[in-house]
Amino acid sequence: MNRMVRTGVGSFAVVVAFPAAAWAGGALAAPGRPTPDAAAEAGRWALLIAVAFLVAGLPLIAWILRWVWWLLSGRRHGGQQPKLWWGRSLVVGQDNRVSTSKTTALVWTYTVAAALLSFILARWLGHPGAYNVLSTQGLNAQYAVLIGGPLGAAILAKGIVSAQVDSGSTAKPAAASASPAQLVQNDNGEADLGDLQYLLFNVVALVFFYGELLRAPQAAMPTIPDVLVGLTSVAAVGFVSKKALAGPAVISEVKSSPAQVGDRVTIVTSGIIKSASDLPAVTVAFGDAVANQGTLAVTTTTTLGVLLDATVPPEAAGDVDLKVSVPTGKEASWPGFKVVPEISPGQNLRGKPGEAVELLTTGVTGLGDHLPGLTVKISDRTARASLNANHNLKVTVPPDAPLGQTEITLTTPGGGPAQTGFDVIP
Repeated sequence: MNRMVRTGVGSFAVVVAFPAAAWAGGALAAPGRPTPDAAAEAGRWALLIAVAFLVAGLPLIAWILRWVWWLLSGRRHGGQQPKLWWGRSLVVGQDNRVSTSKTTALVWTYTVAAALLSFILARWLGHPGAYNVLSTQGLNAQYAVLIGGPLGAAILAKGIVSAQVDSGSTAKPAAASASPAQLVQNDNGEADLGDLQYLLFNVVALVFFYGELLRAPQAAMPTIPDVLVGLTSVAAVGFVSKKALAGPAVISEVKSSPAQVGDRVTIVTSGIIKSASDLPAVTVAFGDAVANQGTLAVTTTTTLGVLLDATVPPEAAGDVDLKVSVPTGKEASWPGFKVVPEISPGQNLRGKPGEAVELLTTGVTGLGDHLPGLTVKISDRTARASLNANHNLKVTVPPDAPLGQTEITLTTPGGGPAQTGFDVIP
């Protein structure tokens, strides 16, 4: 369906462009010396045709040529069928986000190219005024800034971010989808002042450019005020400088949550550690429970950042903040990590109503002396629980617990239920 829509748009642009050109050339090119109004009208039509051709017609022509080549040769050699929208990477980065710098550079490139093409079209329509002005005066140097500035900013930004990702000081996890809102957002989806400023000044410059060009297209390329060109340049410098700043220490994802004591957890970090050589200085804590240093391991990736593996320690319990820190003061946390309780297997659990029974568990005793949030039930009766001298769980069988085989169930703020068989004896 998308292919049909895009093909239709491209075909419409080409079908409309050439009759419009013929109409403009015939109707607007009056005999004798062209009038200023006719020249301006022809220039506007030429600009419309040029924009339509570059935006829709040129990609369509490129797709048709690639399709013909694929039919003649590529298909026999296992080549992929060409897609109509081949230019997605011109505005979308490897992280599947719409890039502010790439989009700005592309829009200025298309803008200047469309204006130059419109002067050629207007000349063919019998109105060479803009073409002659451009041939005589040349192109204003400010357009080198307006095209080269955004392109340079895009190249520098990509180089800086790539170096930061490789060093582990920042991360670029892929977005779920590309969206125009990302033009003014950072990687966390929050509005970013630097991106907004860079985009906004360029939009103002583009509005001025098209407004002046449409007002007097026969005058060739409009002169943009130096203050406006300067603001776009300063905004580009600020945009690149912002990229050069190392990002804050963050945990962007925690895999394998919830987890039980002893489970391996993968923590996706950036701005904290760079390689396995930093591990001796790293502390990973699940609430107040610190992971054993010997269980830590590091894997680096090109886009996600630094992947840190840790084992949930025996003292961890409940709903806790997972923290990764180093002595230099960098620290990041992931709230709401859930440690699921477990009843140790192989126990012969039995007791009389009113009798206290010792229960070996994991993910429970770390809650603290008063066991906040812990619920223990035998059958459907709530049982009292506390910690004994060995810091194991002591459960008192409810006086009204039904006799016979039943189950004991544990639930903590980290989750549950953890269940096992229990025999209530007379």
